[in-house]
Amino acid sequence: MLPVFSLSEIVNKAATLPTREEKVLFLKQNNHQSLRTLMSVMFDKENFQWNIPSDTVPPYTPSPHVESQGMLYRQTRKIRYFIKGYDGDSLSQYRREFLFIELLETIDKDDAKLMEKVLLQEPPEGLTADIINEGLGLNLPIVTKAEPKRRGRPPKNG
Repeated sequence: MLPVFSLSEIVNKAATLPTREEKVLFLKQNNHQSLRTLMSVMFDKENFQWNIPSDTVPPYTPSPHVESQGMLYRQTRKIRYFIKGYDGDSLSQYRREFLFIELLETIDKDDAKLMEKVLLQEPPEGLTADIINEGLGLNLPIVTKAEPKRRGRPPKNG
């Protein structure tokens, strides 16, 4: 039986594995609906827009409980209250922000750090949308970086 990792452990370990194949395999072994939800929101800025301020992380007190690693698995169902176009649209802004801070304070402190990255939609170094798509069976948009424009004349071929 494989060990059960917290969601932050899965993301951090996958990001630090040396090869693309190892990352994909590790994600396949730890595939879970909660992980797919978090990665979708983190990577797909076009389809998932926050209904709470997402330019900074709200102030919160990290959970002092050491055995709360599994809490984020259960709490990811609440993300629909914080995304535009879902269940939270009818809530007041104050209530949505209160619920988000409450979520951050009830989950493990490492998972809260992961949720900060999800809120800011900052994918971790070492994980790309194509790795997530292959490892978790998602269809996230692949963003390619445009080459910088070159100035001046093109080089002579001669």
